[in-house]
Amino acid sequence: MYTCYVIDDESHAIDTLSGYINKSPGLNLIGSNVNPLVAIEQIDNIAQVDIVFLDVDMPELSGLDVADILSPRSAIIFTTAYPNYALQAFEKNGSDFILKPISFERFTKSVIKVQNLLKSKKPIDGQTESEHFFINPGVKGKMIQLSYADILYIEGLKNYVVIYTSDSKYITYLSLREIEVAIPASRFIRIHKSYIVNVDKIKSIDGNIILLSHTIELPIGISFKDSFLNMINAKTLRSGRSGL
Repeated sequence: MYTCYVIDDESHAIDTLSGYINKSPGLNLIGSNVNPLVAIEQIDNIAQVDIVFLDVDMPELSGLDVADILSPRSAIIFTTAYPNYALQAFEKNGSDFILKPISFERFTKSVIKVQNLLKSKKPIDGQTESEHFFINPGVKGKMIQLSYADILYIEGLKNYVVIYTSDSKYITYLSLREIEVAIPASRFIRIHKSYIVNVDKIKSIDGNIILLSHTIELPIGISFKDSFLNMINAKTLRSGRSGL
């Protein structure tokens, strides 16, 4: 399932794309907005947005400028009524470029293209993701290696993050957004504007609280709850018997 977000200053354009997304298997619409500044903030608070449908010509902020912010994390499909934007769009690492009015057939072709691009970025059979990474702890010339398996959770503190393991913690000059993009989404999920957790370290969930141990409890933010619960539901074993 690929998560989608639509940014367009015309509400009827959002309605068209939202309708296409909702009737397309494998796509999940998780948000839309006519204001690109609000959209950027909302997307920043969502754990994972795979595809952003982005209008180019908007009054508050050009879609080309928005792409600079979003493209490291999401695949961008530019939408516009003006074909002269095509070159600029692809220079911004756009995955595709659709001219309005958008037909469902053209929409589907674009989505298939982007899905194939996203699949190609995943490790192929026989290859595994790196199990570790390095950080600078704030000391010139010093680097520390951390294993994904050792991390409990990560806390954002303005321009820094604190990475917690079972027996220590490490501070490095990164934003929570920067480290979220860098670490594997299959192993970590953002649950709050200030927290990312290692999915494998979750012991239990009690309402809006995640327990990582008897002493570590973290809140689930409202903006992140749906995506978090979707991930949990996908991993939850359920009986196929009626009523269970």
